[in-house]
Amino acid sequence: MHIVVVCGTNRNGALSRLLAAEVAESYRQLGHTVDSLDMNELPAEALLPSAYKQADAKVTALVDRFLKSDGVVFVVPEYNGSYPGVLKLFVDMLPYPQGFDSRPCAFIGLAAGQFKGLRAVEHFQQVAGYRNAHIFPRRLFIGDSFKQFVDGKLADDELSKRLVEQAEGFTKFVGAMQP
Repeated sequence: MHIVVVCGTNRNGALSRLLAAEVAESYRQLGHTVDSLDMNELPAEALLPSAYKQADAKVTALVDRFLKSDGVVFVVPEYNGSYPGVLKLFVDMLPYPQGFDSRPCAFIGLAAGQFKGLRAVEHFQQVAGYRNAHIFPRRLFIGDSFKQFVDGKLADDELSKRLVEQAEGFTKFVGAMQP
């Protein structure tokens, strides 16, 4: 099974990137191939008004990587009560309907605050649902983000265990969705 893990921010030094790396590793440990798709890779050309009609080759390459997935895991940081604009921009670059249509998607929220990225994930799930994604119901939310990582790794064994449990459940969900 081929899983794409999307780091939903382009912010330098984002903890979401550390989390996305751990998520990717949990799927590799389960024997799946993983492509880590970082919104930091989305080129500035994606901002040009012409990108909606004629996407830059770099944008097309990212979209193609996304489309090769059997399932997608979104690591969604909460910025100002929602998800990052760069993630919405990427979604806008995905073709319709095949971008999300019947594509299994899982979600992990990350935030500095006590709401643990719940609002960001729920906002983003509305977009994915609108585009007809198959939404995996077992979400994971992580708050106090700046306290969760030590030496670039999750410090809380319980959170690490929950990441693995989500990965195990999501791969079963993806398998059930495949024709």
